[in-house]
Amino acid sequence: MATLFSYVVEHDLGFAPNPTSPYCTLVHCKFGGVNGRPNIVELAEVGDWILGTGGSNKSRSAGHGKIIYLMRVDEQISFTDFLTDRRFRGRRDCKDRGWRNKFALISQRYFYFGKNAVDISELPRDFAVRLEKLGPYFRRDYPPDKINRLVEWFERNYKIGMHGDPWMSEHDSMQPRRRLRCTHHGAAG
Repeated sequence: MATLFSYVVEHDLGFAPNPTSPYCTLVHCKFGGVNGRPNIVELAEVGDWILGTGGSNKSRSAGHGKIIYLMRVDEQISFTDFLTDRRFRGRRDCKDRGWRNKFALISQRYFYFGKNAVDISELPRDFAVRLEKLGPYFRRDYPPDKINRLVEWFERNYKIGMHGDPWMSEHDSMQPRRRLRCTHHGAAG
């Protein structure tokens, strides 16, 4: 049975996740690193789903109660293989930043909304229960019998792919503060 991992995308730059067509990838965020506890990138398996919701800082993310993206894990490959895979050459996330990544998650079945984040209240009421994660790390307690119905709802209402630009550009994130960096242990995404 598939699992739904839900976490907060604290700053949505289009980097992690990276929805550059035809793939949505999750690489440089939501991983434990060498000494950290396993996180989504290490734990998710092919067929699982990942849901990213907005963070508390509305200047860097869509805000709580908003869905930034939903993706099915179609592949989990080693980070080394990701860096050498021709499909990902030239992508912003296909670089070794020295963060000790172990894996990359890859999807071709995704719904990315960014600035056009979907309000959770738009979903059928029973889908919203235990869907959103608030705070660091992740949750994976969404009832398995609801996952297929949730995905079917998205498929009925949206085409697979991008439905909006990231909340902010990487350039925006550098003004006036220093560049944001994803934390390995779960707080940012």
